[in-house]
Amino acid sequence: MRYQQLFWDFDGTLVDTYPGMVAAFCDALEACGVNNFELDEEEIYKAMRQHSLGNALQRFTAEFRLNRERLAKVYQQEAAPRLKDAPAFAGVAEVLAANVNAGGRNFLLTHRDHHAMDRLSQLNLAQYFTGAVTADDDYPRKPDPTSLIALSKQYDVQREDALMIGDRNLDVQAGHRAGMAGALFDPEHLIVDESQPEIRVIRYAELQDWLTKE
Repeated sequence: MRYQQLFWDFDGTLVDTYPGMVAAFCDALEACGVNNFELDEEEIYKAMRQHSLGNALQRFTAEFRLNRERLAKVYQQEAAPRLKDAPAFAGVAEVLAANVNAGGRNFLLTHRDHHAMDRLSQLNLAQYFTGAVTADDDYPRKPDPTSLIALSKQYDVQREDALMIGDRNLDVQAGHRAGMAGALFDPEHLIVDESQPEIRVIRYAELQDWLTKE
């Protein structure tokens, strides 16, 4: 394996949570007084995918003149129950299992709380993970590399042998700042490449092929 210490983002990388996130965001906007006909699900999705949830909150609270704290709170309430329906991406289980079978380790690095690991357990994917950092650990958010560095030290990972896998530039940037390589998962070609990942894929079979070629 080209890299055997794999660090994974959760939302939009391991698990396709974006449909639920967008639906929750729309419901939250409506609950805060925005008319349904004013909502553009595609624009909300792009704001989340191309940038971050924080960017979407900033953009749409400004556009609709809303209180950001209230919108964020209602969004979290709407989003939490939808996590149970989010499926894993095709091919991700195969990459995780192949890495473990080759003697490698997988780690989770997510801005979500411990419910991310709960969902991985429900999807029978938690068995492939050695360790995790979630929002409960209260590290600075990516692209700050602090959480990656801490997780590497905890499990004695040589960072030059590690790969950070995510669906946004900030994931790759966090990996690079931690001294790791980066892989960008971009199934819909939505991301403007600002992070210079070592590899960019639209399917996990491509990542698997790349990892197994020396």
